[in-house]
Amino acid sequence: LNYLFDANSDAILVSLFRRIDRALLPGGVFIFDVVVPGQVPPGEVVKSFTEGEDWIVLVEKQEDLTQQILTRRIITLRQVGELYRRTDEVHRQRLFNAPALAEELSQIGFQVEMCDRYGQFSLLPARVAFIAYKLMGTSNNRTYSQ
Repeated sequence: LNYLFDANSDAILVSLFRRIDRALLPGGVFIFDVVVPGQVPPGEVVKSFTEGEDWIVLVEKQEDLTQQILTRRIITLRQVGELYRRTDEVHRQRLFNAPALAEELSQIGFQVEMCDRYGQFSLLPARVAFIAYKLMGTSNNRTYSQ
């Protein structure tokens, strides 16, 4: 949900949430997580790396809080025989305002919980999990009795 594909992301996201609401039976659950601001201190660029026996991944992250975008530049080096193969990627992700997203889901008709984990599994920093329950009583514009 975080990846930026086009300028109309908000309308597409609301449309997706409505389609999921229509597809779920009463009591159904929609679970997902999103990235929120806070991975990178304002105005800074954070660089890190992770390595294995025959590979290394270099990551550079920067947040643009005025546009609510996280940009991650990723360089992967993988040993192939005696040489190394390099791959470069740039990922642009939207940073969400979690309470506003919860409100949007509520307006569609979900009962929403926000949390920082899935059961025992803690999310990475600056991520919020949403558990959105389809309210009992309506499904696909039809009313159901309990």
